[in-house]
This record gives sequence, structure tokens and C-alpha cells, in this order.
Amino acid sequence: MTGFRRLGDRVLERLVPKSAASADTTFYEYCYCTPDWRRIYRLCHVVGGRTSCGKCENVRAIGC
Repeated sequence: MTGFRRLGDRVLERLVPKSAASADTTFYEYCYCTPDWRRIYRLCHVVGGRTSCGKCENVRAIGC
């Protein structure tokens, strides 16, 4: 009986991908500091476990 269970587990793994606990979210990622002590950020998104980021163009007046 254990042979059938292992076979069933293998078939199930191929049919149903393992679930990943990744929530869709948005966050800012630090890029670099400017000579006048401002931080430059870029906006990033996580959708379906994949991350994509935009250009480094968001300015925050926070000291580096």
C-alpha cells in the first residue's frame, strides 16, 4: 500500500504545485544617496511571488 501512496504523492506534486506563502505587496527599495544628502528610492511590487521594480527616481528628504 505504501507504494501506491508514494506514486500518488508524486502524481499530486506534478498536478498541484506547492503553495508558497507570498502575499502581493508594494514596497520601496533604497537605491543611492545624492550629494545633497537625499535618499533615492524605487517602487517595487510583489505579485504572485514575482518581484518587479521601477526606476530609481523617488526622492525622500531623509538624511543618508
